Amino acid sequence: MSESVEQIKVVQWFRLQYPRHVIYANQGGALLGGKNKFGLIAKMKKEGWIAGVSDLFVPVPTMIYSGLFLEMKDKGKTWSFVSEEQREFIVKMKSAGYAATWAAGFDKAKTIIEGYMKGEVV
Repeated sequence: MSESVEQIKVVQWFRLQYPRHVIYANQGGALLGGKNKFGLIAKMKKEGWIAGVSDLFVPVPTMIYSGLFLEMKDKGKTWSFVSEEQREFIVKMKSAGYAATWAAGFDKAKTIIEGYMKGEVV
């Protein structure tokens, strides 16, 4: 299953499981295409876009964290598939008081989110 399909499953599950809370996606540069890709990226950077921002964000504070950033990867992928920019973003968010991690597939993401929503350390 593709990363996109896994992420869609996570979002659908979250919205059913936690209807009073929000989960939203960061639309990264990988989705950009066409003749003016680099011009659009330059414009997005001026607007504040940066490479490496995690795929999903759950803006629900807990006693430990201010929110959860979650980088999605295909099921079966390893840490080596997390880019340097994504790793740096995860580290920066952790140092800023957020939970930030990555998940390979729906099942791992679901486990992380469930733990986070219970107030566990991520």
